[in-house]
Amino acid sequence: MLAGGQSRRMGADKAFIPVGGRRLIDCALEALADASQRFVVGGDDPRLEDAAALADARHISDRWPGEGPLGAVATALELADHPVTVVLPCDLPAISPEDVAVLVRAVRESSAAAPSAAVFSDQRRHYLPLAIDTKAAALAERLFESGQRAVASLLDELAVVDVPAPPSAVADVDTPEDLG
Repeated sequence: MLAGGQSRRMGADKAFIPVGGRRLIDCALEALADASQRFVVGGDDPRLEDAAALADARHISDRWPGEGPLGAVATALELADHPVTVVLPCDLPAISPEDVAVLVRAVRESSAAAPSAAVFSDQRRHYLPLAIDTKAAALAERLFESGQRAVASLLDELAVVDVPAPPSAVADVDTPEDLG
């Protein structure tokens, strides 16, 4: 799970904003409840370490803090021990473990020869959340080191499975107005 953004539009760290009685970081960690390995990739805020520990997850400092999501994705892929890695932003209050499972299943069932990824799509492709072949770790790092910062640049190099987006799985919270 990624929790290292600047939250400029929100005006406060989104990870710790309560939505429906739960902090956004807790919503994301609950969506990953079925994962056998969970990381919170983010900055050095001690609250990240505490949230991770409460959810039996591990906090990992982003290797390239403040440099965009691709570096955080590369950090997570480098540490993952399983064939498929799920990357969630911490601003999806209604994403569920079932939503995550659909993405993982799409990667596992992909017949592509190249590493694959699965993302939700509706009128547009949502780059996060995503499930991705962990074999893409070196590619993600190479792209980052070449100056790329967007997850889209990584997906441009993979076999992408577009999964119909449940509205709740992609409804993110970016501004105070999004809180309702």
